[in-house]
Amino acid sequence: MARRRQPTDLVVANGRKHLTKAEEDARRDQEVYVAPPEQAEPPRWLPKKLHREYREIGEILLAAGLYSELDRDVLGQYFLARERWLRADKLASQAIRDRDENLAQKWAGTQNTYFRQARQCAEAMGLSVTARCRIVVPQALQNAGKAGRDDGADEFTQALRARQAAALEGAL
Repeated sequence: MARRRQPTDLVVANGRKHLTKAEEDARRDQEVYVAPPEQAEPPRWLPKKLHREYREIGEILLAAGLYSELDRDVLGQYFLARERWLRADKLASQAIRDRDENLAQKWAGTQNTYFRQARQCAEAMGLSVTARCRIVVPQALQNAGKAGRDDGADEFTQALRARQAAALEGAL
């Protein structure tokens, strides 16, 4: 089975495949690019008490290059599902303290449903460890960020390393 097509910048950075300028331009024309917003604005339907946390996590995702306006509803659904999961958890705990097994079982099922919803949204947004591990960072960019600045290299090499380190910071 064929692998998913990688972005042109990643193919060029990996350096395993040489692309002419025409091939690069043709590939870039086929790619979808959504400009990142200035800031993460929560959707109107999200309860006001979740707006502050939404903006906080949204800014982190924005800085990591993992957020666009298209992701606004998914991130909002994550916070809503997490809030409902917490509420169901409290009610299930209360039912357990009251020794009401039937009610505890119902709330535990509801809690499980909301947890799955929150986890699914978190995976889609890169909020979990496994989702972040799927983000591909080319090896060339990783090595450039670790390279020393003044190791006797000429001016061109130092400028190239600075450019690669800036690209690494932008990719992470």
